[in-house]
Amino acid sequence: MKRLPFRFACICAICILAACAHPPRTTANKPMNESLPPSAAAPSVPASPEKTRMEQALEMVRQGEAEPYVSARKDDIVVRADIAIEDSRFMVVYDIASLDVDPRGSVLRIPFSIEGRETHEIRTGVFEHESASDAGILLAFDDDYHESWERSFGLFDKFGARATFFVQGRPLAFCKAALERGHDVGYHTINHLNLSNVSRARFLEECTAQIGIFRRVGIPLNSFAYPFGLYEPWMSDVLLDYFKILRGYGVTFHIYDASAVRGFIASKAVDNTLYRNDGEFKALVLLMLRTVKFMGGVLPLTTHDVSAHADWGIKPERLEFLLKTAADLKLKFYVYSDFLE
Repeated sequence: MKRLPFRFACICAICILAACAHPPRTTANKPMNESLPPSAAAPSVPASPEKTRMEQALEMVRQGEAEPYVSARKDDIVVRADIAIEDSRFMVVYDIASLDVDPRGSVLRIPFSIEGRETHEIRTGVFEHESASDAGILLAFDDDYHESWERSFGLFDKFGARATFFVQGRPLAFCKAALERGHDVGYHTINHLNLSNVSRARFLEECTAQIGIFRRVGIPLNSFAYPFGLYEPWMSDVLLDYFKILRGYGVTFHIYDASAVRGFIASKAVDNTLYRNDGEFKALVLLMLRTVKFMGGVLPLTTHDVSAHADWGIKPERLEFLLKTAADLKLKFYVYSDFLE
């Protein structure tokens, strides 16, 4: 993301949040963590005459009969489940920070606590769960930091990682180099303007005028990322005639079902400026990646430069931690062109 004047940066921060909260009306795909039922919708099951209701609820969690869902607001991520046994209600909280993965990455052990809503009795246990086969991250880099991205190719290779680079302007040698190494290239307009402030004619020029040039030299540009995450709803209806996937940008954690990564999706920023220190960044990365390992689906993440000093970018050591953690968890590294059907 280009550095903005202070006043405009403040406005953008507010608009970025709005962009994630109010995606285009006709092209949005709902994240998994926004589509699951609230606690009031927990199905009721009959009580067992041989066990207390708490014992029955504990057994349901251990057997995988509870339905976990993610409650997320910015960096506050909690995985819960709700159980109703006749007129008794129970709340389950999974301790994702303590999730343990077997060496093959296929079996998870997740500590949990369960509380009776009426009695406030609390019990704990461990849920053993087979990892979802589609769990992975969709990592992207925006703007024109070709040199720092290319210097990071070796780091991606080290962890078998792939990424999508949303580039500006005309095709450069970097685009072909990225594709040859298994990465993906998407589009980010010609001049990185705030599209919500330009005419429709300028909007079309910025977003579509160079597409043919890219595609004629073998760079398909299947995806598009809005500069600053700012747009008007009508823009997505237009751009879906040119691109398969449109990407917004914000600070909220979203997981998408792999079959729903199309149309418009929102991606969580992992830029340096959003975290006070390395410890805070690492703690959140561990929580996010363990959550997607447990829940399955696709977690979109976005940054810009690869630099220790860039506000809008990621430190090399933070990038390495992110890639290593994902690799250790046996998460897939998706690119946007994986989702064209």
